[in-house]
Amino acid sequence: MKKRKLQVLTILLENLKETHPQLVPSIAIADQMNMSLPETQQVLKSLEGFGVIETDPDLQYNLITQKGLHWLNKQSPGV
Repeated sequence: MKKRKLQVLTILLENLKETHPQLVPSIAIADQMNMSLPETQQVLKSLEGFGVIETDPDLQYNLITQKGLHWLNKQSPGV
């Protein structure tokens, strides 16, 4: 599960590098991770519970938080 959480945070971090970052659709995350949408939403729910991402009530759109950036940096320095 930790690996999947890191993957999600990395995807959300990559979005921040875009010229005009947008909220990231859950389906896009699921596609990049080759996971079903329900599996992806479980990971997203867990990450939101830790405060490392923000998501809408329907778990459709996601954004990494400052806490998520700090946590990701501690797990994978140099990312």
